[in-house]
Amino acid sequence: MANEGHVILLKASVAEWNDWRLKNRGLRPDLAGADLSGRSLASADLSQADLTGADLSGTVLRAANLSRAKLFRVDGSEADFGSAVLRRANLSQAELIRADFREADLTGATLVRANLSGANLALALLESANFGQAFLFRANLTRANLNKASLFKTDLSEALLGESSLVGTDFHAATLDKTDLRSARVVDANLYSALFVGANMEGAVLANCSVYGASFWNVNLDGTSQSGLDIMPVDQPAVSVNDIEVAQLLCHLLHHTRLKSAVEAVSVKCVLILGRFPAGRRAVLEAAENALGSRGYASISVDLDAPGSRNLVETIKALGRMSRFIVVDLTADGGIPEMLDAVVHYLPGVPIQPITSQDGEEGSADRHYRKFNWVLPTCRYRDAEDLNRLVASSLVSVAEARRLQL
Repeated sequence: MANEGHVILLKASVAEWNDWRLKNRGLRPDLAGADLSGRSLASADLSQADLTGADLSGTVLRAANLSRAKLFRVDGSEADFGSAVLRRANLSQAELIRADFREADLTGATLVRANLSGANLALALLESANFGQAFLFRANLTRANLNKASLFKTDLSEALLGESSLVGTDFHAATLDKTDLRSARVVDANLYSALFVGANMEGAVLANCSVYGASFWNVNLDGTSQSGLDIMPVDQPAVSVNDIEVAQLLCHLLHHTRLKSAVEAVSVKCVLILGRFPAGRRAVLEAAENALGSRGYASISVDLDAPGSRNLVETIKALGRMSRFIVVDLTADGGIPEMLDAVVHYLPGVPIQPITSQDGEEGSADRHYRKFNWVLPTCRYRDAEDLNRLVASSLVSVAEARRLQL
């Protein structure tokens, strides 16, 4: 429960509150659970105040100081230095322009439609916080923890997110115009319909993200690690790409049918990888992707082991027609997959390079495909490292040579 005297003083006058704070530097204000909704607390010194569970919806906190907020009891004894005082607080529609939240813990806080323009959230703990439709224009979120946070329709234009952690973050329809994401970790994130214009992602990690409908224009991707970028809608099996610019192009080609004929003659440097890659064989897929990437190719990976992959026949046909060649891992094929058989017959002008583990027995697919001159002899590999070497040393050149012949 909040200290009633502290609440009365704060509500009476911010100037008197700040003067009281100056004269009582050793006292930690107790405002836990206080109803401060709709009040003007502009420039209030709330640093290290206990605001756990307080209602700050509609509160004006322009230039307020909420830095290094920690949990303290009224008598000054420490209750929990590991948790900050805005955990789960309600700051919906609050005006927080230039407010100072450095190192504050806003875990699970609600900041829907809050105005945080120019706010300092550096090193803040923002995990699972809801910033839906909030304004974070030019906000400083450097090295902040935004894991699993909701940024639905959030305006992050010109915000600083360098070295921030964005694991499982929802960027659905967010605006990132000239946003600084240098060295940020964007992993397992939802970038559905997000708009990146002039963003700086130099040295960032962009992995295992849904990028369907996302737009990337004039983005700095120097040194950016890119992998597992899913270009399909959420209700369809994943199709992964390891290059965001290629992902954006493929999204247009696959999901806007009128564009297909216009770019049919355009050759993009894509390679389609098909196969079954359960957890124990992911290293094989990654080896192929890395080897192709080192040669300047953008790989498109489709895991036929994933649920619902049988529904991707038409998608794989479209992807195959856009590819320089196709790599098919037949390890433990268990017969000719219906989808793969359709691809072979549908794409006579695209070289298909079968590969399989060295210790595997010759399967029916190996024998069946030999009669098609666009299907190359099966290449066998010992392990992921050996596959990486084979792709880099000979597989690419052989496939490209057959492409010229065809």
